[in-house]
Amino acid sequence: FFATGDGTEKGLPGGWGNNELQYYLPDNAMIVNGVLEITARRETVGDLGYTSARINTEDRFAFQYGRIEASIKMPSGQGLWPAFWMLSQDSDYLCGGDPCIWAAVGEIDIVEAVNLDGTGGNEIFGTLHYGGEFPANESTETRYTPSVDITEDFHTYALEWDEFEIRWYFDGQLYAVQNSWDSA
Repeated sequence: FFATGDGTEKGLPGGWGNNELQYYLPDNAMIVNGVLEITARRETVGDLGYTSARINTEDRFAFQYGRIEASIKMPSGQGLWPAFWMLSQDSDYLCGGDPCIWAAVGEIDIVEAVNLDGTGGNEIFGTLHYGGEFPANESTETRYTPSVDITEDFHTYALEWDEFEIRWYFDGQLYAVQNSWDSA
């Protein structure tokens, strides 16, 4: 499913609660030769000067414990922040039926990268966000710099989750383990 807008339609502050500068549109995503392409564009919608695409699997795919992975070719460029992540299936950004502030619902970032080939170099990271509502939330993050340029080709980013820990992988290489978290 495509998320359209800036988060206000979910009851969040504009910018999805974290000051994102883009407005999400379905037209910024397409399948080309069997590959999902998401394009960020410098164009104005409302007060926002950029558009991109935000896709979710709400009510289509949810799991507790197991392995999830995706083959992703990361984009390069200053100002880009690609992410493959998960929120609670039950939340839809709601707490007890009312809009809640992230991170009370918990979040697992399978992979994120910021400003690749720019100030971010070639670094990726996996993060758990947990605890209470911002600013009473906590997070645990591990950063990793692969030995190959992740913007040149597709690579497999994976997460394994069991009752006791969560493990992050880059092309089959374990690079992070977390085993302590809680969420409101």
